[in-house]
Amino acid sequence: MGIGLEKTTPTKEPQRQVFARWVSVIIHPIAFPLLTLTVVTFIATASLGQTSRWLLLALVLTSLPVAVLVGVQVLRGHWTDLDVSVRRQRYALYPFGFACLLALILAYAHFGAPPVAIRTMSAFAIANLVDALINFLYKVSAHATGAAACATLLWLGATPAWGIAASCAALLVGWSRVELGRHTRGQVLLGWSVGILSSIVAFALL
Repeated sequence: MGIGLEKTTPTKEPQRQVFARWVSVIIHPIAFPLLTLTVVTFIATASLGQTSRWLLLALVLTSLPVAVLVGVQVLRGHWTDLDVSVRRQRYALYPFGFACLLALILAYAHFGAPPVAIRTMSAFAIANLVDALINFLYKVSAHATGAAACATLLWLGATPAWGIAASCAALLVGWSRVELGRHTRGQVLLGWSVGILSSIVAFALL
C-alpha cells in the first residue's frame, strides 16, 4: 500500500486581520498627509489649480522619495517590510523624511505657498523629528502620529466635518496597528500625542 499524503489547505486570515491590514494601507503616513494638505489648501485658496500645484510639489519632494527609499531597502533585504517595523531600521528613515519635508517647506516659502500649507507641512516635520528622537529609545507608531497630526490639522485648518472624519480614521488606524501586532497600545498613544502636539505647535508658532 502506498502512503497517503495529507492535503493541507492554507489557513485563511481572520477577517479582523484583513480589515486591519486594509486600514493600515489606506490611512498610511505617506498617503494620508497628502489628502490633508489637499483639503486645507483647497479650502484656503478655493482654487483647484493652485491646490494641484502645491500637492504635486509635495508629492515630488516628499512622498515619492520616501516611497522609493523604502521600496529599494526592502528589495535589497536591508529592511524587513514596507512599514519598516524594526525600530533600528528607522534610524535612516526618519532623517531622510525630515530632510524631504524641510526641502518642501523651503520650496513652499520660496514660491509663496499659502500659509496653511506651510503650517501643515511644518507640523509633519516637527512630528517626524520628535518621532526620530523617541525612536532611539522606544518604538513609536508612525501611523498613529501621522493620522493624529492629520486629524488635528483638519480641525484647525478645515471644517469640523473633516476633523471628525479624520479623528475617526486616527482611532481606527491606532486599533489596526495593535490588531496587526505592529505596535503596543502605549506606542499608539504616544504616536497620537506626538501628532496632536506637533500640529498645535506648528499652528501656534507659524
